[in-house]
Amino acid sequence: MRNMAIAALPVEDGQLGFFDALAREFEEAFAELTESAERELAGRAFVFSRYGRELYPYFEATDADLVPGCIIPIKEGRPVASVDSTCVLVGETSQGALYAARTAVGVSYEGSLRRFFRLGPILVYANAGGLSGLTSHIPSSELDLLLSDRAVAERFIRNTVEHRVIEAMASGAGETIVMADGSLKHPMGQLASSLLRRGAAGRSMVGFSKSSNLILSEDVMGALSRTREPSFHVLDHGPVSTVLAKFTPDGLVFRLDIAAPESPEATLGRIMWNDAFASGYPDSLKVAHHLSIFSKADDQALKAFVAKRFRVRQLHAFPLRKIALGSFRGAA
Repeated sequence: MRNMAIAALPVEDGQLGFFDALAREFEEAFAELTESAERELAGRAFVFSRYGRELYPYFEATDADLVPGCIIPIKEGRPVASVDSTCVLVGETSQGALYAARTAVGVSYEGSLRRFFRLGPILVYANAGGLSGLTSHIPSSELDLLLSDRAVAERFIRNTVEHRVIEAMASGAGETIVMADGSLKHPMGQLASSLLRRGAAGRSMVGFSKSSNLILSEDVMGALSRTREPSFHVLDHGPVSTVLAKFTPDGLVFRLDIAAPESPEATLGRIMWNDAFASGYPDSLKVAHHLSIFSKADDQALKAFVAKRFRVRQLHAFPLRKIALGSFRGAA
């Protein structure tokens, strides 16, 4: 690393000598990291990132003493209402940014998808005065973060809209399993806790996670992957229990966070009977995902609506990053 840094510099020029010291500092830091990494990473299962895309690890290791539990369908009709949402940036002004959010719900019952609908697009304008279009009060420190980071703003708006839909369904009449894409412990743990505090008899909240960074046990993953029937293993008991589960014999293993007035295996049995699965993923949640995303046609329609409805003055734009950075082929 030090040699690479020095090779790119005219070290005979005394004015650039401080780069030598900087290279030595990096070299020492790298040596310290190497020593620590050898202790922490040696022999561990490792999945290389592919530009942030969700990857599913295949774990070869397994615990021979671990016997997963079987998911036994509970043959009782109970709606499984799955929710997913999307938020995208529509455009910007010198004072703020306009976002569009959309939430979709898929409802399965007794083994098949019965209904689906979507809400939105909901337009939200974020500026120094707050988030117009959302009634949530936001502390000034959080608002500053939303205004400075579009990714954070999109996530906050998406979660806020989705939480309202989930709370409305969870507080309704009847016994329902409400399922959302993501973990209940982060960032939706407060929602699960409030559901339990209300004592919602018969209503359960389930977070269904795809991301590999939420998978907690290599041995359990390996054991579940090799079973020939729908199976599960409880990782953590509590008000919000965490389990790894596989809903089809040849399906994928997913993490579920379950907040319910019954045991995790009972909730899994109800989901098994009432939803349908392809590759182990619930159809209700799959439909909610596809209905919530914005297509290219949706994007163009949104921009046309905003231009006409709000009479904005459109500024022509150019790809700043491409022009500024261009390409680099090592030439001087």
